[in-house]
Amino acid sequence: MDFLKKYEEDFKEYDSMDKDFIDDDKIWAQLDKWRNPSKADVRSVLKKAETQVRLEPEETAILIQNKDKETIEDMYALANKLKRKVYGDRIVFFAPLYISDKCANNCKYCGYRSSNTKIQRKTLTMEEIEEEVRIMISEGQKRTVLVYGESPETSADFIAESVRHVYSVKSEHGEIRRANINCAPLSRDELKKLKKVGIGTFQVFQETYNHQTYREVHPQNTIKGNYRWRLYAQDRAQDAGIDDVAIGALFGLYDWRFEVMGLLYHTIHLEKKYNGVGPHTISFPRIEPAIDTPYVTDLKY
Repeated sequence: MDFLKKYEEDFKEYDSMDKDFIDDDKIWAQLDKWRNPSKADVRSVLKKAETQVRLEPEETAILIQNKDKETIEDMYALANKLKRKVYGDRIVFFAPLYISDKCANNCKYCGYRSSNTKIQRKTLTMEEIEEEVRIMISEGQKRTVLVYGESPETSADFIAESVRHVYSVKSEHGEIRRANINCAPLSRDELKKLKKVGIGTFQVFQETYNHQTYREVHPQNTIKGNYRWRLYAQDRAQDAGIDDVAIGALFGLYDWRFEVMGLLYHTIHLEKKYNGVGPHTISFPRIEPAIDTPYVTDLKY
C-alpha cells in the first residue's frame, strides 16, 4: 500500500464535516475588538484568573493584547502566584529522545522534510533505544518524551514496541517511570495499541491553527496536509482510552496571538466533549532555522 494513502478512509470522517472548531474569522474579530484594552478591562480579567477558572476567548484576547506596563507586571505577578499555588517550587524535567528523523511529509519549515537531502537520517534500533535510556537513567532522568517522524518505519506497532523497551531498562540508578509520546496523528485502533503499553501523555502539535497558513506550509499530497486529521488527533486518543493528551503550536508560522486563541479553542473543544478533560500540557515552541530549510531565519522572529 502507498504509505501516503494509509489514512484515506479515515480522512473521510473529517472531509465530510461542514466546519471544525477553529473559526478564523471569529478569532480575528475577537482580537480586533480588544486590540486596545483598558486597565479596567485587564484587571477585570485578572480578578477572574485569580480564581483559577479558565478564561474565555475574549478575556484571553484582552490579556495577550495588553500594552500597559503596570498591568503587564500585574499579569506576571499573578502568573507566578498561581504557579506557586498549584505546583509550589516543584519543576518537572523530562528528557526528549529522538527515535527517528525519517519522515514522509514535506513541511516547508522542517529539516526532517522528505525533500531534504542534506541530512543523514536514522531510526534507532531497539538495542540503541535501550542504550540511550540507560544513559538518561544514569543522569537521573525519570521521564522521557519519545519523538518520531512519520514514515513506514515508525508504525504504531514500532512505537508500542519501543515504549516496551524503554520501560524494560532497569539499573541501580532507577528506571523511566513515564514515557510520553510525540508522534504523528494515529487512528483509534493504532492509539489503542499505545494505550495498552502504558504511555504517558500523547502529544501532537497542530503547528498552526490558521487554515490558510497550514495549507501553505504542509503540501496537500502528504498525510500532514490534512488539517482536520491533525486537529482531531487528541479526540481520537480520548476515544481510544488515552485521557492524557497534549497540544501545541509552533510560534512563528503565523501571528502568535491567533495561535494562542487557537490553543484556547482547542482546549475548550476537548473540555466540552470529554467531561472537562482538556490538555494535560500546552506547548509553544519557537521556530528555528534548520539545515537546507530556507523557509525561516531566526532573525525574523
